[in-house]
Amino acid sequence: MSYFPLYLDITNKTFLIIGGGPVALEKVSRLRRFTQDIIVIAPQTQIEGTRTAQPQKKAGEVQILCREYREADLELGDLVVAATGIQEVDRKVAVDCRKRGIPVNVVDDQEYCDFIFPSIVKRDSLTVAISTSGTSPAYAMQLRKEIEQILPGQIGPILSRMGGFRGVVSSQISDQKVRAATYRKILAELIASENRLSDEQIIRIIGQNTEEQT
Repeated sequence: MSYFPLYLDITNKTFLIIGGGPVALEKVSRLRRFTQDIIVIAPQTQIEGTRTAQPQKKAGEVQILCREYREADLELGDLVVAATGIQEVDRKVAVDCRKRGIPVNVVDDQEYCDFIFPSIVKRDSLTVAISTSGTSPAYAMQLRKEIEQILPGQIGPILSRMGGFRGVVSSQISDQKVRAATYRKILAELIASENRLSDEQIIRIIGQNTEEQT
């Protein structure tokens, strides 16, 4: 298997989860950090969500349809996760998806996966995805914990502030090398101060670097 790490815009896309057991719950828990447009189909489940007889795509909430899977259900999802734990059912879901050109993940059955779930570190806008291409999920989890420990505690808010000043830096500094150095300087100062650097101090750094390019 050869997996390319790709960050996909899932705005207005619905995840369809077939299955309601512990594995399905874990997948839903991960997805909820990024979207609420999730539909779960299972006869029984402890997954929290709105139970409905007629789920709607792009509803902005987790919806639960309490019954067995039907192929027509695939009309509800843009990406599908087969997680019933019953190989025959999960593989049928995969075959049905491929007939329709719908990307599918079959839990613990890599041969039938079009995409996999990496181990994820998420701090606001920062997302770090770690994968061993299915060879050692345990190591991916270990590495995730190590990365979580070394990240600055304020990295989420810091990156948000960095994003807010991107327009200012790009409008005032035309030289790419000076602009990159400015970003590095601001980031270093924000991390060192634990995000206590004032906006006025950031503007001063930009001004100093603006002078350097002339």
